[in-house]
Amino acid sequence: MTTPLKVFVAMPGTMVGKHTNWTAAEAIKKHLYLAIGTMLESRLSRKVEVQVEKDRQKAGSIHFTMYSEAINADVYIADLTGANPNVYLELGVRWSMRDNVTILTSQHPSYVLFNAEGGYRYTLYGKDPSELEAAKEEVVNTIVNGLEDPDHVDSLVLQGRDLVVVSRSGQRRMEEQLEQLRRVRGDDLFNAAMQADRLSDRVTLLEKVLHPDVNPARADAHGEIGKAYWKMRDYTKAISHLDKATRLDPDSARWWRELGIAQSKHHDLHAAIRSLTEAVTKDPDDGDAHASLGGAYRRQARETGDRSLLQKARAAYQEAARINKNDSTYAQANIARLDIWLAEDDESRNKAIADFRKLHSLAVWVTAESPGQWALLDLAETWAFLGDTGKAVEAGLAGIDASDPAERASTADSALEPVRDTLAVGWLPDDISEALRALAVEYEKVSAT
Repeated sequence: MTTPLKVFVAMPGTMVGKHTNWTAAEAIKKHLYLAIGTMLESRLSRKVEVQVEKDRQKAGSIHFTMYSEAINADVYIADLTGANPNVYLELGVRWSMRDNVTILTSQHPSYVLFNAEGGYRYTLYGKDPSELEAAKEEVVNTIVNGLEDPDHVDSLVLQGRDLVVVSRSGQRRMEEQLEQLRRVRGDDLFNAAMQADRLSDRVTLLEKVLHPDVNPARADAHGEIGKAYWKMRDYTKAISHLDKATRLDPDSARWWRELGIAQSKHHDLHAAIRSLTEAVTKDPDDGDAHASLGGAYRRQARETGDRSLLQKARAAYQEAARINKNDSTYAQANIARLDIWLAEDDESRNKAIADFRKLHSLAVWVTAESPGQWALLDLAETWAFLGDTGKAVEAGLAGIDASDPAERASTADSALEPVRDTLAVGWLPDDISEALRALAVEYEKVSAT
């Protein structure tokens, strides 16, 4: 159903002035303005509602009614007869807020003053029948033409200016729609990023998600791009984005974990331990967070020489192994390494080597089930502890090749560090030391690229 056309007439309740020949306001309303409404209904085949300001009898501020009608009416007619100040005030409000359709009428040109004088079309009317009919016809034609051309601007204020006036509710709706479009676009870009095979493509798409015009405050996008950056060894950017992710979503253990990993790789170990402790506090069942915390303690022990930190690292890896029962090779391999580093006599040293060798069967099974980069790298070290240099190097290089090209240097760094630490104990049998040194050489080559 077509809504009625709202026509508002601003006219004084009393028609006064030395050039006013028709003073009966009710008669003017009936024979001019209501008649214009009837003619418009016929021309437009649409219901027309004519409201005259002087007839308003609602309680409350008259100014609110005046201004709201001046702003909201589809058609606004200002009768300037008598140069009534309130009518001129309303006209100014109308011109400042609406492009069209605004009509000026008067019984004499002398009442058309100020900015309306000399540059704006107006219609003269009187009570003479022929003059009245001509005025009605002219006003109706002007209204119809204005409605047919919605882009036409008849406001002296808005004409020639690149301004659009919208209501607060309209602005809120547009902002909500824009935000919805941004979310949809951000979701599409984010999903595409997470399906990208290459880290460089993922970063490119995530940067688009975080563009100021899309969704710069999206925690998961900051988190994922931070994770990608640390894998590409850009630790400064990684920490910056992951820090934002934890601020935007402080209850997410995942982003605290990834922040701690980036900080640990950046050798900011105190910060890493704080972040990883936060991660395991928020999610005690996150085995990867416990393992990463163990790695941070291990690095800190190497830098400080504090062997008690090795015990903390071992406890963290034990917790990771307990949680990740079906995928515990990584954690158990780290426990075995720590036992080697902690061994102080022949009995404990022999037991540590034997325990490491026992992991070989598990590593072979895990690699057969899921030949990923970390499974292959763990397998490489178990081959080294069996003294098989060739198979150790083969598995290690396969693990590096299984990672994304952009991530290989970072993967090599992660694999190289514990191998060096194990070699540093200085008491391993020659065949194991030879195999570990061969692994270290290959990892160093990749790390340097």
